Amino acid sequence: MSSFGIEGMVSPATSGTFADMLQNPGLANRRVQGPAEGEKVSPKIAGGSSGPQLDFGGTLADAIDRVDSLQGEVASKTQALATGEPVALHDVMVSMGKSEVAFNLLLEVRNKLIDAWEKLSRSVV
Repeated sequence: MSSFGIEGMVSPATSGTFADMLQNPGLANRRVQGPAEGEKVSPKIAGGSSGPQLDFGGTLADAIDRVDSLQGEVASKTQALATGEPVALHDVMVSMGKSEVAFNLLLEVRNKLIDAWEKLSRSVV
């Protein structure tokens, strides 16, 4: 088992101890991969008579669409793995992790919106 506790889930380039990462600058200085080329990362801006405004509804809809696409990707990779197509298990697991994190973030945003709505409703009455 690796010192990170995820045996079989890490590539040789990322396995090892924290000391190994400090001794190998190639591991310690790895950068997190940014968004894919062409992927939207900035919120939508709606122009109006009072100038540009943040389009919160559009941004939220984009986030929901992104979570849905990540879940669809997980479903297709899982089905491909189950049917014996050449799919690497770690690709399926990474997709599942991405999907889970995105869904949990969206769920927390929803919870915060509900809390804000309830507070607003109580203050108006």
